[in-house]
Amino acid sequence: MKLVSFRIGDRKSIGAVIEDQEAIIDFGENFERICGKLGKTIPREVFFDMKKFIEHEAEVMEAAREVLEEAREGKITKGVHKLKEVKFLPPIENPSKIICTGLNFEDYRRILGLEYLPVPQIFLKAPSAIIGHMDPIRIPLNYGEVYHEWELACIIKKKCKNVSENEAENYIFGYTIFNDITAHDIELKTRELQQWAKSIDTFAPMGPVIVTRDELRDVSNLRMVRRRNGVVESESSTNQMRFSFKDIIAFASTFITLNLGDVITAGSPPAGPIYPGDLIEAEIEGIGVLVNPVVGVEVREDYARKLGLVR
Repeated sequence: MKLVSFRIGDRKSIGAVIEDQEAIIDFGENFERICGKLGKTIPREVFFDMKKFIEHEAEVMEAAREVLEEAREGKITKGVHKLKEVKFLPPIENPSKIICTGLNFEDYRRILGLEYLPVPQIFLKAPSAIIGHMDPIRIPLNYGEVYHEWELACIIKKKCKNVSENEAENYIFGYTIFNDITAHDIELKTRELQQWAKSIDTFAPMGPVIVTRDELRDVSNLRMVRRRNGVVESESSTNQMRFSFKDIIAFASTFITLNLGDVITAGSPPAGPIYPGDLIEAEIEGIGVLVNPVVGVEVREDYARKLGLVR
């Protein structure tokens, strides 16, 4: 399934995409139908919050699939919303952490001229930077170039620690698209400024959907495309990844406890600058297209002057 978190009117909910109808079946609005199929009552919040849904996956997934199929066949009209009627929210709005992976695509590594580390090059990005599909990326003006790093990400389905490579996939709920927007000139000043450069508000667009792992079992050779204002600026494939999610999860969980809903990214293919007024797209085969407009925002400039970014 392609699962979505969304808002319609003043109400938040979750649901699944009915692709051939460009519509969504609202699980929250079909709460009673799903519980009827289960033969028991499930907490209502399970169908309004993605993390709760993932937590109860084993109980509710089959019934949710049945409701999706009935909507696809036209047997359900209640809670069927056209995509254009809803506001997409980040699939996971409040993960405990975002673990990003740097320098993991061979095509980008060759361009940068850097050498691989012998282990995955992970770093943390602030969850407060998360925004959704079609939300604006707000670039602080006069702080140098900002880059669009575009990545495949997985969502962790249950708490884990010391996971082996052989076990790692059992902890993946599904996959989404993640933009690791980066204040490039700040990051180039010194690696000590990387966390600032990566975690500015709105610098973590994610979505528009989570594709469950049973639907996207093999992510080793997915076509990836980056566009700016409708023009393709980069094409790549996940076959360029040096470390797979199995490797990254095993490495990260050796040192950091992973929690349900945590986001782990696989690194970026060749990235490029973005500017206020742009419309950027990140497309990954089997998932979809994450789209975000870019705007500039005025902020105090004294920090930029101290770093020599503006005079």
